Amino acid sequence: MIYDNLKKNTDNIKEIQNKVTLHFVRGAFVEIKGLKDAEYKVDFVNQKTGQIMYSSTIHTNMWTKCSIEYFVDWKVVIYENGKLWQEHLYDAKDKRVYIAMDSKALGDSLAWFPYVDEFRKKHNCEIVVSTFMNHMFVDRYPHIQFVEPGVQVENLYAMYSVGLFYNQDSTINSLKNPIDPKTVTMQKMCSDILGLEFKEVKPLIKKRKVEKPSQKQVTIAIHGTAQPKYWNNSFGWQEVVDWLNGKGYAVKLLSREGDNYMGNKIPKGVFQHPTGPIEGVMDEMLKSEAFIGIGSGLSWLSWSLNVPTVLISGFSYDWAEMKDCIRIGAPKGKCEGCFNRLRLDAGDWNWCPDHKDTPRQFECTKSITGEMVIKELEKFL
Repeated sequence: MIYDNLKKNTDNIKEIQNKVTLHFVRGAFVEIKGLKDAEYKVDFVNQKTGQIMYSSTIHTNMWTKCSIEYFVDWKVVIYENGKLWQEHLYDAKDKRVYIAMDSKALGDSLAWFPYVDEFRKKHNCEIVVSTFMNHMFVDRYPHIQFVEPGVQVENLYAMYSVGLFYNQDSTINSLKNPIDPKTVTMQKMCSDILGLEFKEVKPLIKKRKVEKPSQKQVTIAIHGTAQPKYWNNSFGWQEVVDWLNGKGYAVKLLSREGDNYMGNKIPKGVFQHPTGPIEGVMDEMLKSEAFIGIGSGLSWLSWSLNVPTVLISGFSYDWAEMKDCIRIGAPKGKCEGCFNRLRLDAGDWNWCPDHKDTPRQFECTKSITGEMVIKELEKFL
């Protein structure tokens, strides 16, 4: 945005005042251009707290920026030669705001996307968004402009990036998220970055029409992106599948990974869903009486589709994922929650920071029994 302060008598070019360019693209930015030589003190103030987050002194034809990239309700105060000259309050109404989803993961995309629209509704602005899964949302959000990641977007008032930014990794990451993302739910990571009051919101995803089969079915997903996410009880999945089969349910496995993937065996008595587009997975979920999974993207997909979702996890605390699910965690007294206490080492498949290479490795989910899961299933199946 450009602000012009012109004196009425513009015949004399020396009386033309300088121009301010101001925007909030990856931080609050001010540039002052013109012919009048002057000194400018620029204060970037958090309106909510009154705190000056950054202050800088520049001269004509220079710029300054506060590097905080997450949402702040900014007030930008500019002093010219020691006198108050201009003041700007953040106001995105009717302006273009770009929100970029930095994660390619299905679960992250589903968890975070609802807050893009919440931001649009709160600020009454024009939203441009990029995700790695635009096809999941584009038909359900006609008021949002979708672009592919990496596409240059012009004429922006503000821009924000949403991702899992571990604050302790670098000063840069602490400028991208106001809180430690390990200490909040997956969805709150996004609402914090966008400055929104947190409430659990499900995304709107592409509509599907299915007919339920004559034989009732339950879908499961046993695989994840790291071993600590798995249900590491060697007998757990088989006990649950045997119980479901005994109750007359067909059990369909939706995970794409094959048998013995990273040493994890597929239970007997299940039908493997063929590899294909995500729409086929969605259809099988919608045909199901329930979905049983771990802390992975397919659990978020089931939840998004309003399918009763049973989530088995010990590496995260019981508040870390969605509230609207049946959550089965480690028994009391067992180690748990390392994902919410420590930074995940994505390069270590067998990451178990507290007990790796000891008899207690993965004790969080080894301690979750098939009986514990069946007890929850009995309540509604």
